[in-house]
Parts: sequence; C-alpha cells; structure tokens
Amino acid sequence: MGSYSKVLSNNQLLGVLSLSKDATAIYSSEQIVIEMANDAMIAFWGKDRSIIGKPLEDAVPELKGQPFISMLKNVLLTGITDKGNAIPAETIRDGKLQTAYYAYEYRAIKDESGIPYCILHTASDVTDMVNAKKAIKETELQREALDQEQILIGVKEEQQKNDFISMVSHELKTPLTSISAYVQLMQNRRLSDPFVVNTLDKVQKQIRKMSSIIGSFLNVSRLESGKIHLNLSHFDLDKVISEVVEDLRLIHSTNQITFVEGEPKLIHADKDKISSVISNLISNAVKYSDWSSTVLVKSVTRGNEVYVSVSDHGIGIQAHDMEKLFDRFYRVENQQTKTISGFGIGLYLSAEIINLHHGKIWAESNYGAGSTFHFSLPIKP
Repeated sequence: MGSYSKVLSNNQLLGVLSLSKDATAIYSSEQIVIEMANDAMIAFWGKDRSIIGKPLEDAVPELKGQPFISMLKNVLLTGITDKGNAIPAETIRDGKLQTAYYAYEYRAIKDESGIPYCILHTASDVTDMVNAKKAIKETELQREALDQEQILIGVKEEQQKNDFISMVSHELKTPLTSISAYVQLMQNRRLSDPFVVNTLDKVQKQIRKMSSIIGSFLNVSRLESGKIHLNLSHFDLDKVISEVVEDLRLIHSTNQITFVEGEPKLIHADKDKISSVISNLISNAVKYSDWSSTVLVKSVTRGNEVYVSVSDHGIGIQAHDMEKLFDRFYRVENQQTKTISGFGIGLYLSAEIINLHHGKIWAESNYGAGSTFHFSLPIKP
C-alpha cells in the first residue's frame, strides 16, 4: 500500500478533488484510512480536518454499529462498486446526533493488474427530497383517508335514502290497501249503473298500477340494503310465462301478447321475482308500443341455459341510451317518451334480480322499429 500513498498525497490531485461539488473522500488500506476528504464531506461527518489520516471508524465513531465501514471493506475486497439513492446515516450535526439521507457511491480504484488499492467515495445530501416524498406520501394517505370517509358518508346517506323510500312506501301501502278493499266491496254489490261499474274497474286498475310502483320502490330499498333474498324452488319457466301473459292480457287488452308454451323448462329460481321480471319486460314493451301492436314472448333452451325474449314493434331505443337502460332511475328522454309515465326502476330491478340468479340480461333495438329484451338463466338440476 505504501507505494500508492505517494500518488494519494499529490497536492494537485487533492486540490482538484477539493473543488468537487459533491462530498468526496478517498480511503485506503483495510482499516479504511481517510487519505483525503473535501470540506463538504467533513461537514457531513460534523468534524474538522484533524481527522485526515485516521481510520474512518476512529475519526467518525458515530458510524460504529452502522453498515458503512463493512460496506467500504467489501468494496476494497471485491472491487465491486456500491451505490444507492437514499441511505440513512446518523452523524453529528449542529452538535447532536441526527439522521440524514444520502445518495452515495463507493468506487474501487484499481491498479494495472486490476487489484483495488483505494476507494473514491462521493455523496450528496438528499434529506430534503426524502422528507418531501414522505410529506407527499402522508398527504396521499390523508387524501385516501378523506376519500374513504366520503365513501362511508355516501354509504350512510344512501342507506338513509333507502330507509326513507322504504318507510314512505310502507306508509303508502296501508291506505292503498284500504281503498282497494272498499272498491272490491262496491264491485261485489249488484250495481245496475254501467258508468259506476266501468269507473270502479278503472279505479281498481289504477290501484294495481300504484301498488306495482310502491312494490318496486320497496324492492329497490331492500335490494340496496342487502335485505332482498331469493326464495328458490324448482318450477317450469314456461308455465310461469303463460300465467304472467294471461294476467297481462286482461290489463293490456288493447295489445296482442303472444306466447306459445313449449316443452317444460325446469329451473331452480325465485318464482315470484322471475315472474316480476317477465311482467316488467312485457309491460314495458306494451308501454312503448302503439295500441293494437303485437308483443311476442319466446323461450328456448340452449345447452345449460334457458333464454327468454320479449319483442315489440314500438319506438325503439337509440344507441346512446342502450348502455344506461339498466341503471337505476334512468329514463329515455325524448319527444316520444314525454307522455309515458315511469320512474326508471323496472329495468334496474329486473337486471338486479337476473344478476342475483347468476343470469344475464341485455337488449337489442332498431330505433323506430322496435326492441327485444333478452335474459338467460342457468338450468340447475
């Protein structure tokens, strides 16, 4: 090592290294002796120039227990450069032991035969950058916490809204049930006035319509509160479709609703809820069609699934409305739909019921010429 110390003591070389903006030091021998250190490096250590010529471990005793001495010895032994972007080090700063972060490089300087004889150490203080990143991270975490809080508030508000819908719906059901009972009592009497008979029929029809709307709102609140449950049973889907079609023919007597019952299609599902889906799709088809037009209902089995479709020759659906059809409270708004009543929850409920059964629901339409709504359900043994 002695022959190399003459090179390291060259005043011109030391003078050039002293001008480096980075903190710079040169170490030699297995004891990691400080051959040279510029003012920036000495400031990092919190020392003065009296440490030059001493082993680093003695010159900066605060480094004992920290990994740097071992790292330097390893570089001198292997000749492999060691560097990092932000390593913490504890040194004396402003008279007390403090942690700072450094970007560093320990580079082995080798002789002509490739054997390391000293180490060039360069470093820069990146504490401010590290602290800035920590501050940004903390800000992000705080923002995430605020976002989570907003989500929880949103969930709570949504629950309160659902509770309100449920409460109002229940309150509306009670007087409506009474009105329906009074109308039925009057209908059971032998009334001779055709006007009264006809009027009571119309009142009863409107009561059924209101009951259906209230029931839909109740189901929405139950669904979004997680209180809607499936009462599963085995049944023939075609039988259910036939029953629904028969009922709706009485209500929508101006339209022709066609369905041909085929071979039994046994499924394992909630009979009432699947009935409500079929009823809603047929009622929608009638609602958006001309009087006397035909609504065609079909069912077919393909593999392990049964497919149901409801087709009409109504006003159809534009492309930009298709993707939102099954959203809650979404209604197609145009000149043709202004006079058609509804709250935009029928298709939403239908989609949720089909999803709960692990089925699929979708629509196809030729705007101005009609629409077809489809749903599929798995066939379970």
